[in-house]
Amino acid sequence: MRTNKALAYGLASLYYLNRTSTRWNRVEEISKFQGLSTSYCVKVLRTLVRAGFVASCGRGYRLKRDLERISVWALMESFIINFNGAPRIRYSRLPLNLHKTFCEATNHWLVGVTVQDIVEMAGIEKPQDIKARMPKIPALSLL
Repeated sequence: MRTNKALAYGLASLYYLNRTSTRWNRVEEISKFQGLSTSYCVKVLRTLVRAGFVASCGRGYRLKRDLERISVWALMESFIINFNGAPRIRYSRLPLNLHKTFCEATNHWLVGVTVQDIVEMAGIEKPQDIKARMPKIPALSLL
C-alpha cells in the first residue's frame, strides 16, 4: 500500500504530540522534530484539527484524542479527504461502486488498528517505559 507524505507527517505529528501531551506545542517545535518546513507542518496540523484528532489555539497544538482512540483508517481517510480540500466522493456518481467497495474493504481490514498500535509495532518505547528501564542509582550520602 502506498501512502502520501502528508499522512506520514501526520502520523509523526500525532506521535510527537502524544509525547508532549501535557502542554501546548508550537508549530516550530513540531516541524523541527520532523525536519519539515513550518508552512507544510501547518497544513498537516490543520488536517489533524479538522479530523478532530488535535486541538489548536493561540498557544499551539495538542492531542484532542488519545492515540488508542484514533483508528488508522480514520487517519488515512482524513488525509485523503481533508488535505487537499477535495470534496467527498458521491458514490452514486462513480461507475460500478469500485471506490465504495475499496473503502469498505480497507476499513474492514483496518478495523480496530489504532495509531498507538502502529507506534508499538514500530518498536518506539513510551516515555514511562524508558524510565522504568533506567537503573536505579542510590543516593549519595555526605556522611
